[in-house]
Amino acid sequence: MDMIQHRYKVLIFCLALLSSVIVYGQTTFTIIGTGDKIRNGDTLYLSYKEKDKYILERTAAIDKKFTFSGSVKEPLKAQIYRNENPEKVNIITESVDIYLEPGVIKINSPDTLTGAVISGTGLNDTLQLLQSQLTSLIKKRRGIKDPDSFTEEEKRDTALVNHNKRELEDIFYNIVDTELAFAKKHPDSYVSLDILANRSRINTYIDKVASIYDHLAENLKQTAQGNIINNRIKKKHQVVAGMKAIDFSMKDTNGKIINLSSFNGKYVLLDFWASWCGPCREEHPNLINIYQNYKHKDFTILSVSIDTDEEKWIKAIAKDKLLWPQVSDLNGDKGEVYLKYGITSIPANFLIDPNGIVIAKDLKGDALKDKFSKIFTIQ
Repeated sequence: MDMIQHRYKVLIFCLALLSSVIVYGQTTFTIIGTGDKIRNGDTLYLSYKEKDKYILERTAAIDKKFTFSGSVKEPLKAQIYRNENPEKVNIITESVDIYLEPGVIKINSPDTLTGAVISGTGLNDTLQLLQSQLTSLIKKRRGIKDPDSFTEEEKRDTALVNHNKRELEDIFYNIVDTELAFAKKHPDSYVSLDILANRSRINTYIDKVASIYDHLAENLKQTAQGNIINNRIKKKHQVVAGMKAIDFSMKDTNGKIINLSSFNGKYVLLDFWASWCGPCREEHPNLINIYQNYKHKDFTILSVSIDTDEEKWIKAIAKDKLLWPQVSDLNGDKGEVYLKYGITSIPANFLIDPNGIVIAKDLKGDALKDKFSKIFTIQ
């Protein structure tokens, strides 16, 4: 009887081992793509990140079809590009997002990759559901020319530049709102995890992200991305409205020490930026306008750069014609003040009242103008 029991246990062990092998084998994915306008010889690139390692694979299209295959140990977000190597081009004009997971992933398009429908596996079905909700916004975005692509003549048309920027910004925020609403309705999906990881970088959305994150499935919270989101939420709440602003000392462009507390008695817009940050520098004309309008009314701006290159920092100040105090320790995102204020992305700012209390944060554009209009109208 003991021998029979022993053999039985060995059999169970072997079956369990075989089962684990089968489960591991099921991590294989296959991508089958078709596009009515894909040409023979078109190069398709598959790009994704696995454990901090970027992976780029390529294949050629034959008879309007292309395929990829491989294996992953967990679901991974990936992108497919046509004839544009993402490692070598600055602007991507055609791509499609997918999830790599066990099974056959199907990509079908009436065009090339444009308008592709993704199906075949659970996550990709969920992703397609999201994409269907974004279709009209994405189509509208494609119909607006990005000012970065303007001709020199178009760039001289300031009204056109500003109009297109506003239109694209409005669409961007509509897309983000749609994505976050989707994440709220699908708390068990990796799609929602990726949405929160991506949008937690946006300073003005961190509270909404935190609310949705609270209801996210526990297994998703325990992932590497889940931990990143949680850390960003914590950092963003290090300094909030109602708190005393953290004092600091830092050198300006001439090596003079500037203290934040030396501006007590004034409203101070504490601004974090860098010479390499496009959105930061796009906001500078608005800051210049604010500064010129209110600098005689107990108001100033103190800008903290997270540059590491002093020459580029000083050149950017001169080129953008910034007129207020500028400081930096040139330690980039490792700087003490950057870390103390819980900055995770720039531009970022904190509006501080004459008593040194933070009264608002991350205001820009019209929201910043409206805030100052209200403050100084009341006075």
